[in-house]
This record gives sequence, C-alpha cells and structure tokens, in this order.
Amino acid sequence: MPADSDKASAALADTLAVLRARIDDVDSRMLAAITERMEISQRVGAAKSAGGRAEDGAPVHRPGREASLIRALIARYDGPMESAAIHAVWREVIGASIAVQRPLVVVAPDSAAEQAARLHFGASQRYAWAASPIVDVASGEADIALFPVRDGDAWKAAAGLLAVRPDCALLWRLPFTAPGGGWIAVGRGAAEESGDDLTVAIAPPDRVPDDPAIETLCALPDGRAVLAVDGELADAPADAGPADAGPADERPVLRLGRFPAPLEI
Repeated sequence: MPADSDKASAALADTLAVLRARIDDVDSRMLAAITERMEISQRVGAAKSAGGRAEDGAPVHRPGREASLIRALIARYDGPMESAAIHAVWREVIGASIAVQRPLVVVAPDSAAEQAARLHFGASQRYAWAASPIVDVASGEADIALFPVRDGDAWKAAAGLLAVRPDCALLWRLPFTAPGGGWIAVGRGAAEESGDDLTVAIAPPDRVPDDPAIETLCALPDGRAVLAVDGELADAPADAGPADAGPADERPVLRLGRFPAPLEI
C-alpha cells in the first residue's frame, strides 16, 4: 500500500503536469498573437510606403505612440508581473514590429550606449559604433544616433541636424525607465506628443527662470545651456530653430523638440 508521501508526490506531479500543459497552451496562443501583430505591422509598413520606397514614406519609429502605449499597458495591468517586465517585453515586441517594416540602423559611440540602445530598441535592429553618430544620421547611413546627455558638442551637432532634416527629431532620453538617463536618441522618427513630455531648449542663463520643473541637461561652451522643461519655456517661438541663434547677447531661446518624460515604475 503506497505511503502518504508517495500519494502526495503523485498528486503534486499530476498538478504540475496540468499547470505546465496550461502554460504550453498559453505560450502557443501568445506566439499566435505576436505573429498576428507582426503581420499587421507588415501591412502598416506597406501602407506607409505605398507609391514609393519605404524610406520615403511615413516614419516607422514613433516615440510618442510607443511611450503612451507602454504607459497605458502598465496602468491597466493588475497582476503579479513587475512593471519593469511589462516594459521590457513590450519594448521587444515593438522593436520587432518596427523591424518587420524596416530594421532601424542605430549608431552609438561606445558599448555602454549600445547596451542602452539594445535594451530600448530591441534585438531586431541593426547596431554599429561611430565616433560621431550624428554625422551618420545626417548622411543617411543611420536612422538613430545616441550621444551622452552631457556632451555639448553632440548637442550642437544634434541642433544642426534638426535644423536641416525635417524628418528627424529628438526621440528619447534613455534609459526610458530611469529618471536622469544618460543618453539622448536623435534621428528619424515622428515628432509627436505622448501625453507626458519634456520640452528641450537651448537658452542663455538670463532666460532661464529658477524653476524646479527645468533641468539643465548640459552646459554649452558658448555659455548657453540645454534645458529639459516640464511644460513650455517662455519666449520660445514655435518656429525657432538652431539656425536662428544670433550674437551671444541676443540669443533667443531655441526649442529643439520634445521627448517622452521618463516612465516611473
């Protein structure tokens, strides 16, 4: 006659077998749903490039939509998974959805920047290193460039890029889940609001109010500063661009664009 411990072990094995079978079923349904999402993304890509080459159509990278999507998913999720895990899973899904339309070429200055890019844009993109990543975007060899948030020369290069390339925008401050992230992503993508964004501007010190909603991202060699503003910065004309900069004592506030505010999880 089996011992009670043997019966308990058999019951546990049966329970685990049932649960693992359910996990296998869920995995199959998840794979089918992801496949459906990729197929829809392919159709989206085809619609964007209708009548021309893919690179001439609507942008495949939309930071505003992506940020609002992830925020909404986290807000309505009511389960045991950590919010950081939801972010990581959907970043990969979004990255793969972009890549089936057209993989992005993301250029970083070093391994730390590349790691930040891979965690955000996903394993499906194409990654490379360059001493001056923004130059590669300007020349059309890359879609997105990463640069350190404290690099004044890179900010000047980014301002120049945005002044001459209407298809480019400030995209992200990375990591997206870390307030005070150390990398800026700039390049091809839609300049659209996510519902919670920071305005980025260049301004001389006397135009910067003492306001906790304004963060100085970088001090520039010419005495101006790159600012991230929760809201709008006064005296920033909507049509102002980097090329409008005048003499040191006449510089206006130059708005470079916006990127999604950090995801607080």
